Amino acid sequence: MLLSNQKRIKIQGIIKRIANDKSISLEERIYVEKFAKHNSTIALWLKKANSFRRNVVKSDSGIDSLLQSFGIDGLYKENHFNPNEDDISDWFGGAPDWLRRS
Repeated sequence: MLLSNQKRIKIQGIIKRIANDKSISLEERIYVEKFAKHNSTIALWLKKANSFRRNVVKSDSGIDSLLQSFGIDGLYKENHFNPNEDDISDWFGGAPDWLRRS
């Protein structure tokens, strides 16, 4: 899905507000989610923004900062796989559409 420069700037503005924990409208959230479902770059931007919103890093030198910069899950206990309680297929089932098609 190709984006016009205007749409990309609008999406980046919304994502920046998410990362800074500013308020966004439901319509804006739906707008960004629609593009994130079909574009891996936007999905990564959104994932990073949510990570920064949840866990503001006080120092740029820690492992949490590194994980946030790559958009890797694992900062939160609920994202960790527990083989005693979780089913591996359910755990990977939350992958975005673009990844499941690969």
